[in-house]
Amino acid sequence: MKQKIRTICIILVVMLAAACLPLESRAMLIDTREWNGFVYTGYEDEEYEAEMEGRPVDKSAIRLEIIYYEGKERELTIPTEIDGMKVTAVWSLSRAKNLRTLHIPDGVEVHKALADAPKLKKITVSKSNKRYSVKNNALLNKKGTVLMGYPGGYSTLKVPNGVTKIAGEFYLTRFKKIKVGKNLKIIGYHAFSENKGLETLVLDKKVQYIGDGAFGHCRKLRKVVLGKRVKRIGYAAFYGCDKLKSIYIYNKNCKICISKDEQTIPSRVTVYGWKDSTAQKYAEKFHLKFVELKKK
Repeated sequence: MKQKIRTICIILVVMLAAACLPLESRAMLIDTREWNGFVYTGYEDEEYEAEMEGRPVDKSAIRLEIIYYEGKERELTIPTEIDGMKVTAVWSLSRAKNLRTLHIPDGVEVHKALADAPKLKKITVSKSNKRYSVKNNALLNKKGTVLMGYPGGYSTLKVPNGVTKIAGEFYLTRFKKIKVGKNLKIIGYHAFSENKGLETLVLDKKVQYIGDGAFGHCRKLRKVVLGKRVKRIGYAAFYGCDKLKSIYIYNKNCKICISKDEQTIPSRVTVYGWKDSTAQKYAEKFHLKFVELKKK
């Protein structure tokens, strides 16, 4: 009798746990499909419930995500729906080899996908777009203060003057230069990690904060110059930059975050800074070569 009661209790616990799972975790994944060059997938939350309840599927409630676009169009508008199902995101445009112009409708996230497109130069958003705005072909938030994306057809990423923050959407890109706008203050978390083209980085003007891992594993990066307003270098900001030779830190009191596992400034880097500065203390702590800056 005790064994029977125990078995019933276990069954009830399992049933209760399943019932408490978020709907997302019970969603059925749509098999990868293709439509007009768009390869997409999605989550059939409503279809799952429909099968359980024996009622018709409401396709309008199903969310689709475009994995990539492999068509040959030079100018393209992202669809808002496919086969009656709403499109909510685009993951990559790396296979869009001919794409030069992209039109982004309301309700679709793109972010990282823009920098993937090797020849993309021009982007637009619909007037009704609640998420994005565009200035000088840079994708910004609606207020124009946060850089969200940038076309991959340019070798230099130019941050518009109204932007105060760069969001983390540029990892694995190939930008060779970053030209900061006059109001930029924050480089976001892992913003340019694993960039494949950047060799020299100059962050001056009003830049104050460099996010954790912001330039980690930039394999070609050789020289970094940080202006006098930079207050914080985040954890592992330059970790894995194997070719980095020198870093200039002009703020005497710049905070250099220290991680136990990932060194923020790699070994064999020469640190240039002021005497008795945080840069000097960091260099001494990790046995890096330190060169004192001289006032002109």
